[in-house]
Amino acid sequence: MIRLPEYARIVRHLPCGQHPFLALLPLVAESPAVHRIESAAMPIARLLETARVRIEQQNGYIWVDDDSPAIILAEHYYRRGSTRDLYLDLLHELTHLRQLAEGRSLWNRSLHYVDRPTEIEGYAVAVQEGRRLGMTEADIVRHLSNPWMTPADVTRLCANVERFLNQAGNH
Repeated sequence: MIRLPEYARIVRHLPCGQHPFLALLPLVAESPAVHRIESAAMPIARLLETARVRIEQQNGYIWVDDDSPAIILAEHYYRRGSTRDLYLDLLHELTHLRQLAEGRSLWNRSLHYVDRPTEIEGYAVAVQEGRRLGMTEADIVRHLSNPWMTPADVTRLCANVERFLNQAGNH
């Protein structure tokens, strides 16, 4: 098992409701991954200051409510999910909050989920950080696999993420 750095440690005792992102990951600004999320239009300090997470009693895992905008985190996943997966998922969703702040649409229904540029970028942040933390390729595939995706979807997502990382020179 990979020992996570302090900046990846998640505060797990918060009640349901809305919280600053930094209440869950107080040291995340020290993570090399946040610099991949940052953009000229949205410096990471401003994104971390404004980002919100809403812990809710419902089924599922984690996603962005683009109306709020806020990261929605299912309480069960928050309390019992793997710290590594939750950390990577929070980075993925933070990427979506930055995309929203830049005026990008997260829900382009003309593209399949695994082909959406916003999803590919979010997963690329998680994959690059996972590799940096020592995850194997099998670990990465497990992390990218979701109940709503077929094995073929996961294979295509992996290929899309690799293409994104190679084009960005960040593999």
